[in-house]
Amino acid sequence: MIRLAPRDEDSLVRILELCDRINSARQRYGDGLNSFLADEDYKDVVCMNLFQIGEVSHSLSDELKASMSEVPWREIYGIRNIIGHAYVIVQYEKIWATVTEDVPALRALVADALGRE
Repeated sequence: MIRLAPRDEDSLVRILELCDRINSARQRYGDGLNSFLADEDYKDVVCMNLFQIGEVSHSLSDELKASMSEVPWREIYGIRNIIGHAYVIVQYEKIWATVTEDVPALRALVADALGRE
């Protein structure tokens, strides 16, 4: 576990919660690409939580980001920008890959930094 400044700890807790919300949506709506692509509400829930993860990650200190260099912080904020500003060209297959591959990895790294499971 890394020594965290209070602001960074609060932000990481929020990121962990947002990852869990995405995982809950996968359980509620279905855990497959076809279910995701077919349901506008599902896409909205996932995209809003990814957007918020990007927003929160932007407030993390440079020291924390450097200590967690395995996390692709720029890409996380980049997804936030795409969802927030270029939403008409969002490639939902890529969003789904992020949900199934990157969100679990991010959750694990953040949980480890917080000393949680």
